[in-house]
Amino acid sequence: MNLSILGIDPGTKITGYGVIKMTENKISCLDYGILKTDEKKFSGRIQNLHTDIKHLCKKYRPHHIAIEKVFFGNNPDTAFKLGHIFALCLLESKNQNIEFFEYASRFVKKSVTFSGKSSKEMTGHFIRNFFSLKEVKGPLDGTDALAVALCHSYEYKKKISLQKLKRTVL
Repeated sequence: MNLSILGIDPGTKITGYGVIKMTENKISCLDYGILKTDEKKFSGRIQNLHTDIKHLCKKYRPHHIAIEKVFFGNNPDTAFKLGHIFALCLLESKNQNIEFFEYASRFVKKSVTFSGKSSKEMTGHFIRNFFSLKEVKGPLDGTDALAVALCHSYEYKKKISLQKLKRTVL
């Protein structure tokens, strides 16, 4: 198994990304960071984000994209804008024939830190230790995106293991 995963933590001003490579015995971090623009209008930020996501897909050629699900929260306008970002990522995955997966924030946190209520700082600390990162560069949105990618790698490995088991039983 040799699989690369692009994890995305969508945001209206800062979007985190993390790229990992998963082999049979190892998961390694290829890159992570944030996508940010100084564009004031949301339409301009979306356009820039689309260019950045397209560039990441072309550069790393991920087999899968995993994204944190949109959380409604207290502000419907923010949720609506995050929905646009989600759709942009989904569309780009389809344009480049990349499988697309989505995970709830609490599920991601529980998967990687064993607590669905982990703070960004706690998640960042865990990710830094897991991937042996010397320091976290930039805002924690990048490590959140790595957490989404890592969560997906665990889920995908479980799926593959269950399929193998099913074939041996049947």
